[in-house]
Amino acid sequence: MADIKNIYADIVTGLHAEPRLETMGKKLIINVAPTGSFTSRQQNPGQPYTMEENVTAAVDAYKAGASVWHVHAREKDGIPSKDPHVVKETIDRVFDKCPDIVTSVLPYADYDQQGREQIRPTVEILKSAGEQYMETAVLLIMSVTLSDKFTYVVSETNFKETIEFLEASNVRPEYQGHAYSGLKDVMDWVLDTGIAKDPAIMNIMCGFHGYSHATPLSPDPWNYVNIMSLYQVLPDAGVRGFCAGGRNWLPFTVLGIMMGVDMVRVGMEDSVFKYPHSDEKLKTSAEAVALVKTIAESMGREIATPDEAREILGIAPRNASTKAAE
Repeated sequence: MADIKNIYADIVTGLHAEPRLETMGKKLIINVAPTGSFTSRQQNPGQPYTMEENVTAAVDAYKAGASVWHVHAREKDGIPSKDPHVVKETIDRVFDKCPDIVTSVLPYADYDQQGREQIRPTVEILKSAGEQYMETAVLLIMSVTLSDKFTYVVSETNFKETIEFLEASNVRPEYQGHAYSGLKDVMDWVLDTGIAKDPAIMNIMCGFHGYSHATPLSPDPWNYVNIMSLYQVLPDAGVRGFCAGGRNWLPFTVLGIMMGVDMVRVGMEDSVFKYPHSDEKLKTSAEAVALVKTIAESMGREIATPDEAREILGIAPRNASTKAAE
């Protein structure tokens, strides 16, 4: 009879000798978007409208694990406020509770303009208040018609001017797109030309975003292949993020965590339902943050602190005078 010990000895000792996989071996930034421009209380009664509600939502999400806050402001009736002074006051109130949170601002203010002049009021007013009031700016990178009354236009000329203005103002651009053409334009126009500083922050939009479908809703689950293909064209040296919305925001976010994205953005700006197969609604953005934090940590990914998030995003550390003022 064969000697089983002799036969199995080499087989057993050679098992599970594969190298470590470092895809998920880095800190994960959780970016929260508590309110936005489109989702209303008609879709979710818990949607924050007032400044007090917006501030509470941001602070609670920070306590739940978010290190970056995607800043929007609204009027009391729920209409988006594009007044930079209202945005500043909202940020002031959040800083009272969490002074080290990273500010990621939607910069568009003057809708009679396009390109640089559309964002100039927000940048100038917030940066004059302090460097910490606007650390990144979220930019759409593709033209889009929001309604018969307004079309957001992206051309090579106005996009280059916008990025030059933001870089000169010490604001890190966040390039937010959902198609190869837009991502390629960013790479050709401002990354390869050196207009933009490294590392580029590239956010892929997944799912439904208030006014448009960034990715197919069906066939499910094969719609995720679309995002996986886009992910492969992003710059290796850049910061990669997923900004997921709609019914399947959570699976998209988990997919991003598994693929090793540096940042995920979650919250009630774009997400109404907690799970894709259920009509249960999110009660707060903090609930979404806590859920994602638990999932990420269960897969071995640590959550980045605000200071760690700044380092990953290429934002200068808060200086001593700023911290003293806080």
